[in-house]
Amino acid sequence: MDRTEFHRLYLDAARHKLRDKPVTTAAETHYDPRTECATFDYKFDRSTELTGHMKLRLWVEAVGSDDMDVFVAIQKLNRDGVPVPFVSSATYQDGPVALGWLRASHRELDVTRSRTEQPFHPHTREQRLSPGERVALEIEIWPASIRFLGREKLRLLIQGRALPKRGLPNAPFARRQATRDAGLHVIHAGGMYDSHLLIPVIP
Repeated sequence: MDRTEFHRLYLDAARHKLRDKPVTTAAETHYDPRTECATFDYKFDRSTELTGHMKLRLWVEAVGSDDMDVFVAIQKLNRDGVPVPFVSSATYQDGPVALGWLRASHRELDVTRSRTEQPFHPHTREQRLSPGERVALEIEIWPASIRFLGREKLRLLIQGRALPKRGLPNAPFARRQATRDAGLHVIHAGGMYDSHLLIPVIP
C-alpha cells in the first residue's frame, strides 16, 4: 500500500518487551528449542491498523549446534492479556495472526530481489554456524491485516519448533519433522545487535 509507514519495534532482551526506540544496552535471552520459547510484548497506546508483510531481523547464536531452525508467530492479546484466536491457513480456528520461519544456515539474502519488508532467500547453499558465532537472520512473516485497540498487545513469539504443533497430512506445518533444534538458542538484542520487528502501519 502506498500509505504504509514501516515502523521498527526493537527487542529488549532483558525485559522481554518491544520498544519504539533502539535499546542502548546489549542483552541476551535464551530458550531450549525443544521445549521453550521466547516472547516479546508491545502495548499500543491508540487504535492502530497493521496491514501487509512484517519482517523480523534477529541476531542469534546456537550453543551446542552448528545450525538452528527459528519459528516466529505474531499474536494479538486483548486488554486482559488473553490471546485472541485467528483462522490460520484455512485450517485452524485458534491460530496466531501470522507466521514466519527460517533455518539459520539458509540466511543468505538475494539483495536484488529482497524488499524492505520482504527478504528473499535463494536457498542455494548452506552457511553453518561456528561456535560462538552471532549472525543476523531476516525472517519474512506472512502478510496479515489486523487492528489493535488502545491497551491491546502485539506478542512476538520465537521458538525452535513448528507453529502450530499439529498439522493435517498435507499442510506445510506437517512437513517440518527434521528440524535442527539441538543445543540452546540465544537471542542477542540492544547495542550493536539491532534485533527488531518491522511492522506495516496504516495511518
